[in-house]
Amino acid sequence: MTRLLTCLLTALALLSGCALDKEEALRAQLSAWVELGETFFFESSMSCTAAVFHTGENPRITSLVDRARSLNTGMKMLEAGKPVMFAVSGKSPNAVTEDIMSRDLPQGLGVLNSGLAGVSCMTDLVKSVYYQAIRNPASSLVFVPDSGAMVVLDKQAMALIYVRGNG
Repeated sequence: MTRLLTCLLTALALLSGCALDKEEALRAQLSAWVELGETFFFESSMSCTAAVFHTGENPRITSLVDRARSLNTGMKMLEAGKPVMFAVSGKSPNAVTEDIMSRDLPQGLGVLNSGLAGVSCMTDLVKSVYYQAIRNPASSLVFVPDSGAMVVLDKQAMALIYVRGNG
């Protein structure tokens, strides 16, 4: 019985180390792009990560992330494997994702999957914050092709939301 319990505890310890992301590493990566405040929420499992960080007033994404002011430019940057901030005037992150899907379904599905996969790691409150952010035309969308991550900066809520799945 003791041996079985020891095996189960060891397996749980190993599985807990299989999260997609670690908060400290994620914070370090995102801090290069945006000035972050306290962590509001962080959850990472083998299949998804969702995180919400407070930002200061008037947050902005630094010039370390390339900006695309048109959908065509952004799609070319994505093809090159670069993180891209879509700064398409008057378009919410959700609308940008829909536009990408209508022009290039596989690429659009990749962006959409990133946004949807992280929802599995969210509480109901975090889902509400996330859904408001992606529908807000004042929010900024960054897609990181190498990790398949979606980052949404909601300036009105002073929050940076990070989501990704493992696929």
